[in-house]
Amino acid sequence: MIKFLAIAVVLVVSFSGCIFQRAIIASRAQTELVGMSKIELLSCAGLPVRQERMDDLEFLTYSGGVDILGAEVDTYTSPSTDTATGKRTYLYCDVTFVLKDGVVQKVNYKGRTGGLLTKGEQCAFVVENCLK
Repeated sequence: MIKFLAIAVVLVVSFSGCIFQRAIIASRAQTELVGMSKIELLSCAGLPVRQERMDDLEFLTYSGGVDILGAEVDTYTSPSTDTATGKRTYLYCDVTFVLKDGVVQKVNYKGRTGGLLTKGEQCAFVVENCLK
């Protein structure tokens, strides 16, 4: 049992490090990608899932996300018969780049993008190739 807990702690710490890193990448992208040309954006992010134009603005939207299976332990039985059950959580991010005259003006995030301390971390999957 102690070995299982130690492994669980190591895994949680490892994964949380990745999650915090992705949240930082997503945060950086909202400022560092402003000024990028449409050609550069398409080169690093690929083709958007949606593209719209309103007046002199263009909106390119990309989607990313992951299905997470979290383990929950049913503690209503005796400790020797505890059972783990799965609970699915779908985290996703719609990243919309607002362009004017072919240049990124703003990067918006929408969706279940992460946790309280890791807001935006799912957005990193879309924008990470565009950061230098």
